[in-house]
Amino acid sequence: MTDTSGRKQKIIVIATFLVLFLFSSLRWNVGVDTWHTYTPEYLAMKSQYTELSQEEIQLIDGCYRLWARIEQGLSKEQAELLTHEQAMEFFIMASNHTSIGFRVMERGLIALGADVQWLYIVTSLFILAFVFAAIRKQSNEMLLATIMFVLTSNFFLSLNIVSQFMAVSVCLFACTFAQERKPVLFFSLIAFAACFHVSALVFVLVYFLPKLNIKPRWCVAGIAGTLIIAQFGSPLLAKIVSAIVPAYARYFEYSAAFEWIFFAVGLSVFAVGSYFFDKGKDKPYFKLWYYSNVLGLLALCFSAHIPYIKRINHYFAATHFLFLPLIILCEEKPTWRKAMTAIMLVLFLAETVVAIGILNKNGIFPYQMFFWRSRINVTEEMLNCIPGLWTQ
Repeated sequence: MTDTSGRKQKIIVIATFLVLFLFSSLRWNVGVDTWHTYTPEYLAMKSQYTELSQEEIQLIDGCYRLWARIEQGLSKEQAELLTHEQAMEFFIMASNHTSIGFRVMERGLIALGADVQWLYIVTSLFILAFVFAAIRKQSNEMLLATIMFVLTSNFFLSLNIVSQFMAVSVCLFACTFAQERKPVLFFSLIAFAACFHVSALVFVLVYFLPKLNIKPRWCVAGIAGTLIIAQFGSPLLAKIVSAIVPAYARYFEYSAAFEWIFFAVGLSVFAVGSYFFDKGKDKPYFKLWYYSNVLGLLALCFSAHIPYIKRINHYFAATHFLFLPLIILCEEKPTWRKAMTAIMLVLFLAETVVAIGILNKNGIFPYQMFFWRSRINVTEEMLNCIPGLWTQ
């Protein structure tokens, strides 16, 4: 890559950062968890320190009524009978489940008298800063990695599971110090990430991945064996998880289904990575990201039995947007590299169109910014665009 070409790529990457930051930070009711968790819980917490405005009261009441319609099956008329006091009690209680780091950040914003929109501005900057720092430190193909950050749906996921993706972004950056064998920095970052989502503690395993030398065929055997074990060992694992992280026990009340799409994507990355394993294993980060993907697949083996275990996969699969460009660099023939890049972009673009554009996973559409019109009574429009979300 020439100096001129490198500068152009950096300019494009910076411009992309700014576009993604504006798209993320100025959004309103984009991402299911924004209305379900972050907006009402922030306002409930704010009410403990200052009086809410009429708009804020209407926002929190509207969120609670929609929650009751979806989660409790109430009709629209029944939900309208719910009171403001019920909404406040519910969301104040719910906010206690948020990790300490996220609550400290929220209280800091509340102390400054910040509107709830500042929560999305700050979290967007936090996430993108760590993600792009990881790209800059770890990738030789910054532009392609940036494009894949969007096409692998990681960016869209960050608009929904905000607190967890804050943890994911820190973990991604921490990979730098796993590769460089700097344990103090690595484990300090994982501890910091866990302040935003305790599930980040699973990422401590990543520190040991660069030193592994497990052949792909043994990884295949491990994945196959775990699928079998999952059929019988899931109840025991559920008890262990509930004992270690009691706050997670409530999730076992939900039904679970095998995460075929996540598993298929991970398996495809695994297959291509295995083909180039011998060529790439000595390249920086190759084994770290290869085995990280394997860990994600192992977690997904239990997805038919343990609700939300895909959240564990999010940490390990997040590295795909960094790993795939590295895999392509393992191909020696320039023509084949270009073909592989084109095929990868087309396939992931198609996946994004289906998952985000058609199925509206993560509740991205209809996209709107907070200043376009009144913020009240717009959430239901977004929820109506998610196929099969509700029937009431």
